[in-house]
Amino acid sequence: MRLFFFIKNLVLRLYSFVKPFKDERLNLFFLLSVLLISIYAYRVLDLSCFKGNYWIKRVRSQFMGKIKLSPPRGSIVDRNETVLAASEKVVSFYVRPSEVKDWKLFKAIILRDSSVLSEYSKLRKVSVERLRELLSPFSKITEKDLNTAYRKKFTIVKKKGREIKVPFVWLKKRLSLGVEESSKAVRVALRIYYTLSGENRFQKEHPDLVGFTTEYKRVYPYGVGSTVVGITSSFGEGLSDLERYLERKGLITGKTIELCGSKDARGRVYLGTNATVFVTREKGRNVELTIDGNLQYIVEKVISKYGEKWHPKFINAVLMDPNTGEILAAASWPFFSYENPEKGGPFTPRYAIAPYEPGSVMKPLVLAAALNEGLITPNTVFYCPAHYVIDRKVFKNEFHGRNVNLRAWEIIQYSDNVGIIKVAQLLGKEKLYKYYRAFGFGQRTGIELPSESPGILRNWKRWRDVDFATLAFGHNISVTTLQLAAAYSALVNGGIYYKPTFLKAVLDDKGNVVKKFHPVAERRVISERVSREMRRILTMVVEGGTGTATKFENFYVGGKTGTAQKWNPKLHAYDRTKINATFAGAFPMTAPRYVLVVSVAEPKVPKNKLWASDIAVPIFREIAERVLLYERTAPDKKEYFVDSKGCIESRDINRDFTFKNGLQQKKK
Repeated sequence: MRLFFFIKNLVLRLYSFVKPFKDERLNLFFLLSVLLISIYAYRVLDLSCFKGNYWIKRVRSQFMGKIKLSPPRGSIVDRNETVLAASEKVVSFYVRPSEVKDWKLFKAIILRDSSVLSEYSKLRKVSVERLRELLSPFSKITEKDLNTAYRKKFTIVKKKGREIKVPFVWLKKRLSLGVEESSKAVRVALRIYYTLSGENRFQKEHPDLVGFTTEYKRVYPYGVGSTVVGITSSFGEGLSDLERYLERKGLITGKTIELCGSKDARGRVYLGTNATVFVTREKGRNVELTIDGNLQYIVEKVISKYGEKWHPKFINAVLMDPNTGEILAAASWPFFSYENPEKGGPFTPRYAIAPYEPGSVMKPLVLAAALNEGLITPNTVFYCPAHYVIDRKVFKNEFHGRNVNLRAWEIIQYSDNVGIIKVAQLLGKEKLYKYYRAFGFGQRTGIELPSESPGILRNWKRWRDVDFATLAFGHNISVTTLQLAAAYSALVNGGIYYKPTFLKAVLDDKGNVVKKFHPVAERRVISERVSREMRRILTMVVEGGTGTATKFENFYVGGKTGTAQKWNPKLHAYDRTKINATFAGAFPMTAPRYVLVVSVAEPKVPKNKLWASDIAVPIFREIAERVLLYERTAPDKKEYFVDSKGCIESRDINRDFTFKNGLQQKKK
C-alpha cells in the first residue's frame, strides 16, 4: 500500500508541475494524449526496430514456404575404385484410396487385367500389348500391396500436437525404375480409370489417384564390407560404421538447398516456373577407402567358412599395411549380408569395439620393450623353473615339470609363461605400462568408426605383483583386434606406430582428388634394430614353435599365438571350456607388407582342440595364403630360376634370417 500511495503522490506532483492550461479538464486531456502517444511510439519502435526481424519472419512463415532439396550421397569406393556403396535413383508409388470410388476397376488397371485393357483399347483404338507395355512399371505391385493400401485408407500425421488424416498411402517403395517410364505409366493408368469410370477428375480435390515420387536408395553392388561400410536408414541417414562417420563429418553428404515460394491456405508451396532455373544440387563427395574389395571378400569368405564350422561367438580379422597404417580388410563374423538382407545380421565392427583378454600374443611386446631398454639381448639366457611362485600363485613353465634354461627368443618360440614373467620383472611395472601405452593399448586408435573401445589397461600403480605377472602374458588387460594389429605393425615395421585408417582420399564426380589422407606416424615405440630382431624372433614361432601350422614353403611368416581362458563370473574363476584364440602375425617377414590378426571367441570345438594353434592359426594361414596369391608377392624364403637345361630350380635365400642356437627342444 505504501508503494501505491508513493506512486500516486508522485503522479499528482508531476501533474501539478505540468499545467499548460488553466482549465483542469484540458490539462487532463493533454496528459492522457501524451501518455497514449508515448505508448504508441514505443510500440512502433518495438515492432520496427527492437523486434522487427521476429515479426517479419512470422509474416513470411504465413505467406511463404520452403522446399528442401537433398542431394544424393556420394559413393564409397575401395582403393581400386570399385564401388562399395552408391546412391541409386528409385521410384516410390503412392495411392489415394479414399478418392477412388471404383476400387475394383482401379485395382484391375494397376494389375494390368486383360479384360479392362481390352475394353479401353476398343474405345481408344490402342493395342492391348501397347497398354500392357506402358503399364509395365506397375508389374512389381502385387494384389496384396493394393489390398493393404486400401485397408489403410489414410496416413495419419501429427501437426502442432494434432493428428491429421492425409489421403495418401505408400503403395510400393524404392523400385529401380526410370522416371520417364513411371510417369507414362501413371498418366496412362489415370486416363484409363477416368475414361472407364466416368468420373470427372476436375471435381476431385486430389485427382492424382496414383502417383510416384523419386528418392535415392543406397545400394552396395560389390556386396562386401558391411562391418566397415555400414548401412543407411530408409530415409538415407547413416546408421553405422563409415556411412555414419562420413555423414557426421560432412564428407559424403552434399549441401541441402532450400527453395522459397508462395504458400496457400492449405500450406502447399508454389515455387513458380523459373524457381529452379539456376539451381544445381551439389552431390556429396565420393570417398576412397584403403580397403581392397577383393581382399575384403577373401577375409569374409574365410571367416564365414570357419564360423559355420565352429559356431563361435564371433570371429574378428584385421589385415593391415604395417608401413602406412592403412587397413586393407577388416571383418567380424557373423555379419550382415548385402546380398541376402532378409537374413539380417549385425553391422557391429567387433574388431574395434569388443575388447577381450588376448593371452600370449602380448609376450613379444614385453620382450621388445626389454630389448629396447637394453636390459637383455635375444640370446640372453633365463632360468625357467618348472614352478614359479608369486604371492602364493604358482606359475608353470611349458616343459611339463622340467627346469630349463631358455634364450630370450626361445621364450617367445615356446610361449613360456615363467620366462616372460622374468623378462617383465627386469623391465619393471612402470616401464611395462609405458610400453603398453606406446603400443596403443588402453586408448582409442582414432579409427574412423563411431563407438571405438579403448580397451582396459589399469594404471601401473594399481597392479599387484601377481597382476603384473599375468599382464606379461596377456591377462588382466583387454584389447581389441584392431589395437593388436596396430601394435604388431609397430613391432615389425621398424618400430613406428602408425594411426590405423580406412580413409585414402576424397574425390569429386570426375575422380579428381579433393583431399588426400596421408599416413600418420604418431610415435616411435622401439628402435629399428629391435624391430628387426623381433621379426626374426616371431619367425621362429612359425618355423619351430606354437605356430608351425602357418609355415609356408616359399615365404617367411612370423607371429604369435594366444590362448586365453575366459573369466566366468558365476564360478569366480577362469572357465577352461571357453577361450579366446588369437594369432597375430606378419608376412613376408624379411620385409613385412601385411599384418594380420585373427581372434576367435568361444569356438564350439572338442576340449583337446581349445588352443589357438588349432583354431586361429588355420584361419590365419588360409587368409595369408590367398592374400599372397592375389597380390603375387615375391617369395623371401626361396628363389626360383631356370637352369641351363631349361628346368625350373629353386635355392634358399635369407638363410641367416632365423635363429639356430636354441638351448631346448620342445617336448610334450
